[in-house]
Formats: sequence, structure tokens, C-alpha cells
Amino acid sequence: MNATGTGVASTEFAYGAGHVDPIAAINPGLVYESDKTDHIAFLCGLNYTSKTLHLIAGEAVTCTGKSLPRNLNYPSMSAKLSESNSSFTVTFNRTVTNLGTPNSTYKSKIVINHGSKLKVKVSPSVLSMKSVKEKQSFTVTVSGSNLNPKLPSSANLIWSDGTHNVRSPIVVYTYSDD
Repeated sequence: MNATGTGVASTEFAYGAGHVDPIAAINPGLVYESDKTDHIAFLCGLNYTSKTLHLIAGEAVTCTGKSLPRNLNYPSMSAKLSESNSSFTVTFNRTVTNLGTPNSTYKSKIVINHGSKLKVKVSPSVLSMKSVKEKQSFTVTVSGSNLNPKLPSSANLIWSDGTHNVRSPIVVYTYSDD
């Protein structure tokens, strides 16, 4: 990523997760957990066949209902839109587990990246955790219009309790047939 912001377009797709901080990893605060069922629902949402799912899961799998792939309980949130010149609203559903301290309050903060025209709402905007391993769900709603087909629009959701800062990138992009 070009730290100066000149030359190469620096977007969420231009860099990885960054360097691991082993000290911070010991005490992450909040985590996004997912299990086999979550991943199977994700693959069902991508229209994987029963045969392919059987090979991956090691057992017969039947897809029930249509789960949107973007709702995999993962820290990053990404949506690909088919049209760049229309208005849109995209919703992401997530659940976090408290691995921080009991009786902790995490407040959400949205940072819109330079050049993005996104509007982002988090509901609820505050998570009050009473105990360790407590789970709470929230929804992130992203809206906007007239996206640049050559550059993703992005933001970051940061949950903070004053000690921990749990960052989740949010990317909405479109494509053109050019």
C-alpha cells in the first residue's frame, strides 16, 4: 500500500490484513466466530451443488433456504453490485463474541475512506457485554449511489471499549463490462 496516497490507488483490495501483533492477539476483545454450519450456508449461498458440498463437508448436505454469502460471520464485509449508477442499500448481519472483560461496553465508530460516498449505519451502535463469551449480534447497513466502477468504495467499522479496537473493513464495489 502506498502510504503517501500518491501513485497507486490504495484501496481495501490493495493490502492484506497487516502484520500480526502477537501481544494484542492474546487479548483480542471481540471475535467473529464461525463454524462448519456457517461455512456450509455460505457455500449454499454461492450455489454449490450437493455433490461438491458433499466433497467439501465429508457428508451429505442439503441447502435449506437461501443464505446470502455476504452474511458469513466474518470480520470483513464486502458486496459486489451489478450497476454503478443506481442507488443501493446493502445489509450485513454479524455476531461477535466477547473475549475481553465482563461488563464491557463497545462503541461503534465508522471511518469512511477517502473518496468514498458511502453512508454506513450500525444497529445497535453500542454493545454492552455482561460476561466473557457472551455473544451479541448487530447489523451494518451501507447505502449510497453512483459508485465509481474503477475504484471500490470502502469504510471501516471499529468497535472500541477504550482498550480494544476491533476493525472490520467494509467494501462495496461494482463492475463494468469495459
